[in-house]
Amino acid sequence: MIATESIQQLFLDQMKKKLPSHLSLADEMAELLNISRDSAYRRIRGETILSLDEVGILARKFGLSLDSMLASVNNMVSFQFIKEDQIEESLGRWLQSIISYLDMFAHSTESEKSLIHLAKDLPIFHYFQFPRLSAFKMFFWNKFFDRNAFSDSKYKPEEIGREFLAQGRKIYEKYAAIDSIEIITEETLVVTLRQIEYAHDCGLFADHSEAHRLLEECLIMNQHLKKEASVGRKIVYGSEEHLGKFDVYLNQVITGDNSISFKLGDQRVCIITTHTFKIMSTTQEDFCRLTDRHISRIMDKSVLISVVGEKERLKFFNRIEEEITRTASRIR
Repeated sequence: MIATESIQQLFLDQMKKKLPSHLSLADEMAELLNISRDSAYRRIRGETILSLDEVGILARKFGLSLDSMLASVNNMVSFQFIKEDQIEESLGRWLQSIISYLDMFAHSTESEKSLIHLAKDLPIFHYFQFPRLSAFKMFFWNKFFDRNAFSDSKYKPEEIGREFLAQGRKIYEKYAAIDSIEIITEETLVVTLRQIEYAHDCGLFADHSEAHRLLEECLIMNQHLKKEASVGRKIVYGSEEHLGKFDVYLNQVITGDNSISFKLGDQRVCIITTHTFKIMSTTQEDFCRLTDRHISRIMDKSVLISVVGEKERLKFFNRIEEEITRTASRIR
């Protein structure tokens, strides 16, 4: 069993990491807890035990979880997630949370950092540089946020909020600027093709020809992804500038689960997607290390198709193109 002093020390250590370097931990505690500076120092030294009320005040202020510090004892893992409220508010906060994670990675001064995406389907970042596909995906996500999913409302690209499309574009630009690894499967893009076909079959398109326009943009995106994989760099569509490193592995062994591993020096953040696209994140070290090992094993059994592996790369993207063509032939 972990001693109370040890738990308190872990808690205070996490506070120190969250506190800007120019601020004093004792001063912050004294102000937040309405105690003297000497009393704050006694808590920092472990001479006085923090009360549950004090832990609650400090945890809320610094965004800390006591559960994560007890995980080594009771095997609990604490996650953060976005609470679902109103439809547009939830989608906006979801997009903003992605921006925050990418900013955290980009602004880190750690010399050793990595971003690995174990993808069940095409990582969402790529859709955001293609306006028509981006609008359609947001329409579909809005339907999932809505309790009355797939109601009688028709899809009209111009009705998707411009602020959402702007956020999506911002997300891709940030993603394109950083190095990353994507482990994809044969199912890449197939999920979106099924969504387009489903929307068409259910009469969700206000314009009957919209499905074919979306499939044409899927073909364009597939060609662009093949170009990026061939040079091993991300390229904003319509530009020739090579940006962040783009390592692509083809996983033919285990179905991915849309999880993302951020590693910033000794710090780890693990993100998993649940309920189709809801984001849950944790910094619980044991869970993050377990996730890293799982991703590493899959990567070891996957085929690198960026830069090298030209034969496998061409076969893969050609299969995607054939699937798009088959989907188009079923839509009349």
